[in-house]
Amino acid sequence: MLKSIIKLIRIKQWVKNAFVITPLLFSLNFMQPFAVINTMLAFVAFCFVASFVYVVNDICDRKKDAVHPVKKKRPIASGKISPRQGVMIALVCLGIAALCLYELSVPKVALVLALYLVMNFLYSVKLKHIALLDVLIIAVGFILRVYAGAYAIGVPVSSFIFMTTLFLSLFLGFTKRKAELSGTGSQTRKVLRVYSEAMINQYIIISAALTIMCYALYTLEPSTIARFETNRLIYSIVFVIYGIFRYIAILDGNENIEDPTENLLKDKGLMSACALYVLYVFLLFINLI
Repeated sequence: MLKSIIKLIRIKQWVKNAFVITPLLFSLNFMQPFAVINTMLAFVAFCFVASFVYVVNDICDRKKDAVHPVKKKRPIASGKISPRQGVMIALVCLGIAALCLYELSVPKVALVLALYLVMNFLYSVKLKHIALLDVLIIAVGFILRVYAGAYAIGVPVSSFIFMTTLFLSLFLGFTKRKAELSGTGSQTRKVLRVYSEAMINQYIIISAALTIMCYALYTLEPSTIARFETNRLIYSIVFVIYGIFRYIAILDGNENIEDPTENLLKDKGLMSACALYVLYVFLLFINLI
């Protein structure tokens, strides 16, 4: 039962909520206890709100998922967890998120999470069926994560960080659509009938290029150089470029996957790039490089 619950609330998907932590990293406040605690509370709140959304969607889509070649293995679609039990699990997730928000006591974070819930409701009932808007909504979800993290510790979001997040999340969204199109195609997601592989590939290339460009501009921004007291953050772009190119390589080499996240978590090259990036930023912060 526990294994089914873990699968239902999509713990592996919590890696997406790492965007909540980015303001802590880029503001260089990760040595401040209050900032770390507030960020972790916002992160956990976002994780359980996201899990609430996953569970509710699985309950609503259980009949459709039951005939899907992959989704039929989901706990509710397969019958391992009943819809009634699913409702209870969803409420527990929402309760944990509410408790974190209460401890955090930052109204703006609660507002961001409320907006995230409303947006996901609209996405589930209508917006996921509208081409391009379906991916843009996913991108907005990532941007909301960044703002939740920023509001939690009281720091502004740089314009270039906003744009980097936007284009990176569009990149992630379109790579997911490409994986779905290569898998079951439009048989299980009607909006995919509007997309073609050539079209998605163009969107991926554009999004990847703009992500790299906006991140480079962020590292060269005067306020960023002043914060780090050096212009050497630009060299971290090597890890960003490798990560994006590696992501594309993983997707291209696994045509039968529909959700790249699980495969990415297993890729040592990509995870190493992420770890080295964080290490590089930390070493810059303590002036060792």
